[in-house]
Amino acid sequence: MANYSPTIPWKGADFIGDALKTFLYSRGSADADLAETRDVLEYRSRALYQNAPFAGAAVDTKVINVVGSGLSCRPSPKSEFLSDVSQEKIKEFGKKARGLFELWAASKDCDAERDKNFYQMQELVMKTKAICGDCFALKCWHNVPSSAFGLCYKLLEGNRCRNPYDKSDTRELAMGVENDKDSVHIAYWFTKYPDYDVGGLGRYWESVRVPTYDAFGFRNVVHVFKSDRPNQRRGVPWLAPIIPMIKHQERFQDATLINAIVQSMYTVFIKSAESTVPNNFTGNVQGKERVTPEAGPKAAAELAAGNVIELGKGESIEVADAKRPNSDYRDYMREVCMEMASRLNMSYEQVLKHFEGSYNSVRGAILESKKMFDIERANLASDFCQPIYEALIFESVMLGVLDCPGFEDPLKRMAWLNCDWIGDAPVMLDPLKETTALKMQVDEQFKTRSQAVLEMNGGEYSRNVEELAEEAKWREENGVPEPGAVNRSVSVSEAKQIIDETEDEK
Repeated sequence: MANYSPTIPWKGADFIGDALKTFLYSRGSADADLAETRDVLEYRSRALYQNAPFAGAAVDTKVINVVGSGLSCRPSPKSEFLSDVSQEKIKEFGKKARGLFELWAASKDCDAERDKNFYQMQELVMKTKAICGDCFALKCWHNVPSSAFGLCYKLLEGNRCRNPYDKSDTRELAMGVENDKDSVHIAYWFTKYPDYDVGGLGRYWESVRVPTYDAFGFRNVVHVFKSDRPNQRRGVPWLAPIIPMIKHQERFQDATLINAIVQSMYTVFIKSAESTVPNNFTGNVQGKERVTPEAGPKAAAELAAGNVIELGKGESIEVADAKRPNSDYRDYMREVCMEMASRLNMSYEQVLKHFEGSYNSVRGAILESKKMFDIERANLASDFCQPIYEALIFESVMLGVLDCPGFEDPLKRMAWLNCDWIGDAPVMLDPLKETTALKMQVDEQFKTRSQAVLEMNGGEYSRNVEELAEEAKWREENGVPEPGAVNRSVSVSEAKQIIDETEDEK
């Protein structure tokens, strides 16, 4: 047991005991700690996503659950701050603004490179943020005859944002982000071309300064990242805390696989006093099946399934019997995955796509991850979707496409631009149970029907009512019975007869 100093009120601050006397730590600010290591974290995170199964599964699971098919806008102007505007005009604005944004978002002209629509851009932004720590979207304009809008955005990876090569980090400019005296991000510096691009290394030395805001106060640079500390100007890769564990797990997997392959090979060695094989240059395995290169004073003898090797004079075999760290591979990997997933605020069942146990345990695992997904979805809406929506609506107002009385007033402009962002509805494990529970909550007035429809399928109750009214009118015109008149045990003719008899009795 470690000996702690009796004069230290908190054991965690002790420097005498064996447990903590070699405990090293950093005293740096958020920027100071990140400036020297951010590039290494980003490159390692990218390599792990590309090669380590757990890292790739964790990032993709997060992106799928947060973004799904994409967040959709639901304009909801704050009518209490638009008292001089009629409710009909506010409602009309909401429908028209939504329609305009959906037209723009569905077109690939919203991307400066013209190969992604807005919903695909959301997916890429979320993935880039998780891997690189942050993602940037630069506001651009292009004149495309096929598009009714000039606004578009160009996405950049985190390593494109950096100081010019002749400027070191200072309090005003660090890691490519320029701050004022109040630590407000007033400009960003980007390389004109990606690092180590196919066009050569020399071109990415050129940098360009982009102001954060335009003359109207809207963002030129949409910076998507998560702050872990105050006064932090750049993001940290999502996988950063577990990079060592992922790498150790990857090595353990490789070692276990190689161990299994070697044990599966049956090779016989024959000792001979005068043998001249294996061949000094080609070894005992020929052609494409070789693993080691045919080089050196003598090629190595290789194992192979059913192989027979004749040893040369004075040669013998010694087998290094390395013990694996854990003979039960599955349990060991499960425990490691549980620890890494918990650090990422996810359940390991969702990362590994392996669910076992009762309905309640599976639902609990999904709901635990959902807490993090909901937070990330709200952050994506606030950091990426909302600024872009505001820029498009502003362009539409300036062009006279939308009419917003009082839009020049900052408070009324905020009221007009208020918008909700709706993602995919969560998957129902047991639709009957969950639908029944939701119906009970609506019946007891714990939730509105609008909330219930939103949770069920991400739809809108008002739209459902309008479409149901149109369907009822169509059925009446065409003589189609109301839904529910036909069930599994009654034929159509019998159901119609029952309905007619009921009407006669009335």
